[in-house]
Amino acid sequence: MQEFIEIEPKQYLEFDAEENKFAHAQLSLKNLTQQDVTFKIKTTTPTLFQVKPSLGLINPNQTQIIEISTSQPIKSDAKFDPKFQVNASLIDFQDQDLNQFWKNRDQSTIQSQQIKSRIKHNVQQDVQSHQQVPDSKILESTINNSQQQDSKMFKSVIESKTEKDDQIKLYKDQYEKLQQEYQDFRKKIELETQQAQSRKEKNNMSFFQLLLAVVIALIAGYLIGN
Repeated sequence: MQEFIEIEPKQYLEFDAEENKFAHAQLSLKNLTQQDVTFKIKTTTPTLFQVKPSLGLINPNQTQIIEISTSQPIKSDAKFDPKFQVNASLIDFQDQDLNQFWKNRDQSTIQSQQIKSRIKHNVQQDVQSHQQVPDSKILESTINNSQQQDSKMFKSVIESKTEKDDQIKLYKDQYEKLQQEYQDFRKKIELETQQAQSRKEKNNMSFFQLLLAVVIALIAGYLIGN
């Protein structure tokens, strides 16, 4: 998609946040073409912002500054993540009704870009706030942080060693269980082999006894006949 306008800032719109004051920011839209370009700006929280102008026309190679302010004060520590969508498109003639134009416009002919917003940090206030903290408090905070880090590191080493010991014990238990199962299986095989051998020997003995009885019967029959 061809870019009709250059948008500044491109990613984040930063708002100055001061106590009991409305937050304010600016958008810059520059027409990159040799034709008139119309723009329209939307936001995810329209009740929080006043965008002036939110709809308009930019002549060739000209720049339009958009003033954006909040409708209520914003605290510097408040959750603040609204988004703005900047749409731009070429327009045939200046007298065209822009509201009607954007209602009927084909999406494929629109350059659309989303810009996130955030609260700008006041570096000077941060420095003053840091200077107001007594050195003893800073030192105490540093020591506490260091102790917490050492404690976490020591705890991490202990937990790591404990986990390894538990894992080794688990493997050892599994090995011993497999050994016991192997011994039981071996004994079972030996017992079944012995039983099979005993059955075979018994069958052989029965056959021999039967054969002997037949021979005796034949001999007895022969003797009686004679």
